[in-house]
Amino acid sequence: MKKTLEALFHQPIVSVQTLGEQYAGRANDVWLVSLQDQTEYVIKSPKMAREESEFVFGINMIYGVDAHTVQEHIDQINQKLSHTNSFHIPEVVRKVKKAGRYFYIMEKVEGTPLTSFEGRSSNFYQDYGRKLARLHSDRIHSFGAVYGAEKRHLREFHALLKKAVSKLISCYYADQTELQCYAEIVQQKLGKLRPPDSASLILIDLDPSQYIEKNDQVTSLVDTEYVVYGPAAFDFIALEYLLTKEAAQDVQAGYEEICPLPRQLHEVRECYRFVSLLLDIHGSWDMKKWMNHPVRFTSNNEGFKSAKGAGL
Repeated sequence: MKKTLEALFHQPIVSVQTLGEQYAGRANDVWLVSLQDQTEYVIKSPKMAREESEFVFGINMIYGVDAHTVQEHIDQINQKLSHTNSFHIPEVVRKVKKAGRYFYIMEKVEGTPLTSFEGRSSNFYQDYGRKLARLHSDRIHSFGAVYGAEKRHLREFHALLKKAVSKLISCYYADQTELQCYAEIVQQKLGKLRPPDSASLILIDLDPSQYIEKNDQVTSLVDTEYVVYGPAAFDFIALEYLLTKEAAQDVQAGYEEICPLPRQLHEVRECYRFVSLLLDIHGSWDMKKWMNHPVRFTSNNEGFKSAKGAGL
């Protein structure tokens, strides 16, 4: 592989380090390369074959993001994100195609990969909340991919989620009776939900590994392929499984310095949790544990309606 990567540059590579966990279904190969002149770059290359999965199928149906081609638009996505004044976004230095495979040469960001949201300082969480709020501040009234793909109006969003639940169940959960029964309840509830107020830049499968940290702050967002325009509530749904009660309070405090939490969070939580479960955003979970996971975020207009999970 070193010889292949060396062909991307006009000088020898001194060292190559593989980055990230190696696991089945990983979308990209990622390397850190050091050149003879001591400059360093991160190189991302989509794997030639990507297995269809709940997540890949679901994001394509809901947001129009094709996991097989999204990397071709990474410079457009990163450029859009860089204008939000939130997390630092690595620059795409150039794109190269070699032997039918794309390689993306990217700025190396200072810091270390974030491995967990646990055990951090109050300042860490509040700073993260402020940056997330700035990311969410770019609001529009349609949803879909960040790049040139056609977007759809938010009044169609819950009807599309309803169809996506049906398709995901039939394609990936046909042998799980409990999920099938609950899906019928969720589909009925989706049909009664008001359209989202707005769509923001969201991460869908929000996870610590998407970030770089430095000096007790989340400084950079480096895993950007699946950033889309969608309801900001989805990011809070994902975060509820990653944060303690105290950490979530600090994130919320920082966020609300910039803007209020999505006012529909309590209203949509059950349905959005179920969709997130079907998309497998945090790996395999027991359905009852997932749906009854403690609520971590409560917008001011909700009061104390819900201290427990979505309720099964």
